[in-house]
Amino acid sequence: MKKNRTSFIVRLASLIFILIFLLWFLGYLKIPFTSIAKEEFAVMGFSPDSQKLYLEFADTSGDIRIGWMDLATKQVSLFAPQNTQDQLASPSSSADGKQLAIVIKSAASNYEKSQIGVLDLESNTYRAITKSDSYKQFPSFSQDGKIIIYAQPAHKRESGKTRFSGWDIYETEVVTGVERRLTDFHFWGVSRPFYYLEDGKSFIFSGEAPRYSNSQHSHGAHAEASEDYKDISRVRDTYRQQYQDNTIFMMSDSEKSLKPLFLNGKYSSAPFVTRDGTIFFVSITNKMDGIKEGNFNYDIFVYKDGAIRRLTNLKTFLSGLVVSPMGDLAAYRRNNGDEDWMMDVKNGTHSKISLGDSKSFQVINVINQ
Repeated sequence: MKKNRTSFIVRLASLIFILIFLLWFLGYLKIPFTSIAKEEFAVMGFSPDSQKLYLEFADTSGDIRIGWMDLATKQVSLFAPQNTQDQLASPSSSADGKQLAIVIKSAASNYEKSQIGVLDLESNTYRAITKSDSYKQFPSFSQDGKIIIYAQPAHKRESGKTRFSGWDIYETEVVTGVERRLTDFHFWGVSRPFYYLEDGKSFIFSGEAPRYSNSQHSHGAHAEASEDYKDISRVRDTYRQQYQDNTIFMMSDSEKSLKPLFLNGKYSSAPFVTRDGTIFFVSITNKMDGIKEGNFNYDIFVYKDGAIRRLTNLKTFLSGLVVSPMGDLAAYRRNNGDEDWMMDVKNGTHSKISLGDSKSFQVINVINQ
């Protein structure tokens, strides 16, 4: 009898667990799984003097803050916006190191709308530059600090892991806040754009899977182009037949064609421009190294004066490449995105990045002007 009672309790507990799981899975029950959440960070870039590593940090509650790690002392400092639930994200330094171009994500929109802003590192204040009602991401300064270039999507997706699509490149004037669209290709995804050198005219970025072709763009037919997936697929397949997945573009007001800046094997992406015009990027190297394509290997390359040079032979997954303005340091994520590493470019040495104990992080309060 006792055995039957124990068996009944076990079955009842199992049914209750299954019911709770189904309610949670279907969205009727909200369970804060804080016990399995973990702290995470993403590397965003370097200071002009290569002394700071700018980053985004998410605590176990999911709250996101930006800040930096002092590379000499390993001290981590995070900015805490005061009297607001808005979040700051995607920091990128000005050429003089006095300001950060940032994204200000609106809490009122459930962080699905944002503005491009500037954070002053001397006064610990920040302000929004743009005003248009949209989501914006990946800002970076022009060399003279007068313009911020960034990316903006056209669509919010209702399903799938990717929340936004239809990305294009925009710019805004820091003083006036005037916004201007620079491309019109509706890419599936883009990298952080950069102005090339000091002319403030040419810009570089990586754009994946364009929705519209060169002919559609040049003749304005994209405005009436069919949204049928067959048409979209045709444009993307045509591009891949010509260039495979080499998706690094240099464009300007006078030249906006879907032709990559260079080809490097079957894939090149994630460009990062240094002060002297060197372009760091990543490519798949399986075929280059005679390795069968199963799990793709990625490596870091540089492009300068029409020549490509390979920097690494890591034989692993690689993502999230960022490079210092002087080109002396690079940071990246490897081993299926589980580890962040730093590379001394001159010496070719690599070291793992660790933020240490978050309890030791310094908090810097910043105020919205």
